[in-house]
Amino acid sequence: MIDLQLHTTDSDGTWTWLRVAEACVSAGLKAFAITDHDTIYRRDEILAWGKGRDLLAIPGLELSTRENGQPVHLLGYFFDGPLGPLEEKLVFLRKGRVVRNGLIIGKLQKLGYNVSEEEVKSLVGQGSFGRPHIAQLLVQKGIVHSLREAFGRFLSSRGAAYVPKEEVPLREGIDLLHGAGAVAVVAHPGLLKRTPGELETSFDEWRGWGLDGIEAIYPGYSNEQRIFFQRMASKFDFLMTGGSDFHGDNKPSIRIGVGSGDLHVPDHLITPLLDRRDQILKAV
Repeated sequence: MIDLQLHTTDSDGTWTWLRVAEACVSAGLKAFAITDHDTIYRRDEILAWGKGRDLLAIPGLELSTRENGQPVHLLGYFFDGPLGPLEEKLVFLRKGRVVRNGLIIGKLQKLGYNVSEEEVKSLVGQGSFGRPHIAQLLVQKGIVHSLREAFGRFLSSRGAAYVPKEEVPLREGIDLLHGAGAVAVVAHPGLLKRTPGELETSFDEWRGWGLDGIEAIYPGYSNEQRIFFQRMASKFDFLMTGGSDFHGDNKPSIRIGVGSGDLHVPDHLITPLLDRRDQILKAV
């Protein structure tokens, strides 16, 4: 099996990338990808760690993009090309996240809650922080009873302290990833608030923009969704990928490789992914 969506303390996970990598070995995976939000900081370390091992270690990224007024997360894999233009955009997005965190904390303070950025940073340690870490602090201080409640009351798009984040247009995101020698895949399309018909229309348009694949295997998908995404991949000649979306303690029910227990991403999906990477590199 493989797992092509894993998060670490470099974004909103609670495990270091090295702990995640070692857990992938223990799980018997044939390949894995670290896909932290808006950063490829560990690319060289991940590549160096993977040399000489029996599994493929893939540097990845989950890029914050938007299309038709809705967030669409874009997964990138490999990054074997020039990184300059992409890095500039990632710096912009990460700065936006810092500003957003401060605004969220400010809203919580105006609502009368005694929380601060320093407390969240102390909770996180050396890593960057985001909404899941703010949610942890709210639980720790007894303001809410669970992470779910924290998001429902305060941090989701309908929450009292919600602040939208910086995102790039999806089409631009695809171009940025290709320019950096990366394969571009839409993450968890089953979570998008679109009907099957609307998704099919979107996939048709996105294929014209150069999108390479869709995350067709993901925790929580129904059997009908899995069949639908397999059919869409065949119709639009998309690569199929899959991942657990592991975040450590921030998603305690999700485990590496198996998700909530029934995830199975077969290793034969790696070969077409590598082939597509080689095609992209020839055009860079």
